Amino acid sequence: MQLLVTSMSQETLDVWQLVIPPGDTVAYRKGNPRSVPSDAVCMSGIYAFERYGGRPQSDRGQILDNLRNDGLPTLIVVPPSRPLQRTVDGAVEVVPEFRSTSPAEYSMTHAVEAVKRWNERAHSVRIETLDVDLPLLGMDDPSDASTPRSVRNALIAAGILAAEGGES
Repeated sequence: MQLLVTSMSQETLDVWQLVIPPGDTVAYRKGNPRSVPSDAVCMSGIYAFERYGGRPQSDRGQILDNLRNDGLPTLIVVPPSRPLQRTVDGAVEVVPEFRSTSPAEYSMTHAVEAVKRWNERAHSVRIETLDVDLPLLGMDDPSDASTPRSVRNALIAAGILAAEGGES
């Protein structure tokens, strides 16, 4: 699987490339999901659910069919959010065992796992290229280097990148 990281902000792409160098499994392109060839696009549930279906889940990424003919790929990968719970006083908080895991690492770990599961099954369309569109994931901030570091950790854990940042 190749990840194609996209953004309209060259500044953001520059920050990401410093943390996750381009190579055989990760490429960068200034553009949006309608302007780059990919088998699927990864987007946050706040954008995906109303338009493509599905519902929030905290334990696994989802792959939804895009039947809208809207110029996006035919498959939408929706990463989960960290699990939440209500406190005694009614406040919502992250479940304690996931507090130290960054939202980006948690979501990308589960999104990549969902694509791997999808590709292991006998589906007619394999996901060979996944567009990781930073704006659609809420990760399009050129002053934020912690998010690409968290995504890098997820890619290392998934076996897509080697621990030293090179290709797996």
